Amino acid sequence: MTPARARTVAVVLAGGTSRRFGRDKLDEPLGTEAGSLLDATLAALPAALEVVVVGPPRPTARPVRFVREDPPGGGPAAALVTGLRSALALGAEVVAVLPADAPRSGRAALELLEQLSGHADRSAVVGTDEEGREQPLQLALDASAAARLVAAAPDGGQGASARALLERLDPPAVAVALRPDVLFDIDTQAQLAAWQAQSSAAVEAVLARVAPVAPADRDAGDVRPVVVALDGPSGTGKSTLAQALRLRTGATVVPGDDFYAPELAQLGPGVLDGWSDAEVAARAFDWERLRTEALEPLVAGRTARYRAFPWEPQDGSGRVRTLPAAPLVVVDGVYAARPELADLVDVTVLVQVAEHVRRERLDQRSDPPHLRALWDRGERHYFAGVRPPASFDLVLTVGEIGEADRT
Repeated sequence: MTPARARTVAVVLAGGTSRRFGRDKLDEPLGTEAGSLLDATLAALPAALEVVVVGPPRPTARPVRFVREDPPGGGPAAALVTGLRSALALGAEVVAVLPADAPRSGRAALELLEQLSGHADRSAVVGTDEEGREQPLQLALDASAAARLVAAAPDGGQGASARALLERLDPPAVAVALRPDVLFDIDTQAQLAAWQAQSSAAVEAVLARVAPVAPADRDAGDVRPVVVALDGPSGTGKSTLAQALRLRTGATVVPGDDFYAPELAQLGPGVLDGWSDAEVAARAFDWERLRTEALEPLVAGRTARYRAFPWEPQDGSGRVRTLPAAPLVVVDGVYAARPELADLVDVTVLVQVAEHVRRERLDQRSDPPHLRALWDRGERHYFAGVRPPASFDLVLTVGEIGEADRT
């Protein structure tokens, strides 16, 4: 029996604490006709689908059934088990599981249901991201697999890892690759800003500058992507703009922060303070590795794999990042438009913001004082002498979310 004909119940997991966001993110307006974040997620599900929301009751634009995990706040695995139990009690023959904080996760649920229904040998499918990691809260299961997963949960999943719980499923769920935009979840204010900025003037300005470059390559039969460098001082909003472009276009984003020089992790303030401003600009960022390990493969239409700079102690020698080829590649970070990369970069964009806004953002970060001073010195030299504003193809002065002036 296929999900199209079977009784299908959607389980929406909405029991988080929104700790990183600072307030209830599911009640947050998205700035669209969809209303709140929770309503946007629910709106992507077919109207005829029965929906169980695991979490505290909230106002919703469509009728849903609310249940609470036991105990409340028991974690994602406990919420998953509670949702599956509720769906099975309603007589579900097929269950789709999705997170409430991913506005397009309803589309992912429909894709997973299709992948489940199209293969008679599958009892469960799980979404994976662009690096191949399973997303245990993006699932589609038939009733037998849902029952097995519930039975495999120790203590009802309380305090357990959802990923570890999914690993108990036998036979295992089949992995299905999902697009980054349907997996994008909102945990922070910056992620909300990126979502809201998809149709902003800043994004439109970048795409307008990209448009004359893209068609010529395609008409020539050249698979070479268009590469955009989003450069600018720390704290100007480059990463938010990069994520908005990724959501809007499916672009691959190369985080410039992945390519700071490895020696920065070993050298102390005494040595670093001895570098001149020009040395900081030249040595702090490893543009050669960005070129050979990320840009050259991506420009050739290949997947890029490299080890990212270890910003956190738990990162060890740095996590291995995998970036897929895409028609649009966005390099996000200070020094992204270094002259040494000019032959690989098609459009250079300088992102600016009022200095007091930039400083407020930097004050919220946890950079050690000696590194913050180091960044300031290197950036002053770089934007004064190496890449002054007049050398960029496009200069964006970004104000409030959605606002941008082209200069």
